[in-house]
Amino acid sequence: KNILKVLKVTEPNIKYTNDEVEALYGKYIQNKWISESGDLVNEETDAPIFIYVKDGQVDAYAIPISGYGLWSTLYGYFSVNGDGTTVRGITFYEHGETPGLGAEVEAKWFQDNFIGKKIATTDGEFRSVGIVRGKVDNVVNESEKPYYVDGISGATVTSNGVNSFLKEALLRYESFSKRLRAKESVI
Repeated sequence: KNILKVLKVTEPNIKYTNDEVEALYGKYIQNKWISESGDLVNEETDAPIFIYVKDGQVDAYAIPISGYGLWSTLYGYFSVNGDGTTVRGITFYEHGETPGLGAEVEAKWFQDNFIGKKIATTDGEFRSVGIVRGKVDNVVNESEKPYYVDGISGATVTSNGVNSFLKEALLRYESFSKRLRAKESVI
C-alpha cells in the first residue's frame, strides 16, 4: 500500500481492499534492483527499486528509505518522477518519534512539501532535498528553494536524521536517476 501511495497510483481518500491493492500493484509495479552501473536487474542488490510503468515508460520509481531520527529508526518510501529529477512523494510507515514533534513526518502537510521538489539541478548535478529549520521562504534564497522543504518545529534532530538518510538513499540510486535524466531507455 505504501509503495502505491508514494507513487500516486492510489487515490488518498479511497480505502482499497487487499485484493484491489494486489491487483493495482501487479498491473503497474515492477520489482527490480539497481546494479552499480544503474541498470535494472532481477538479481538482488543493496538497491531495491519499485518501478511504476505506464504506457511502456517509467512514470515514476520508489525507493525504500530508513534511518535514525531522535528516538527511533524511521522507515518509508521516496518516489521520483520518470524524469529522474522531480520528487513525486515521500511517506513514512513506521517510526517511534515524539507525537506532535518528530512524528509530524507522517503528516500530510509535511509529506506534501516534497512534491515537485528537485533532486538534481537543471544541469543534471545531484542534489538531495533538505529540511530547513523554519520556512523555506524565510531562510533559503530563491535559486535554492527547489531543493528544500519547510521544517518541523521542535524536531531538529529528527529533521537532521531524515536529511542524512534521504541523501544517502538517493545517492545509492543516482546512477539510475542519471540515466533517466539523460532520457536513456531503462526498461
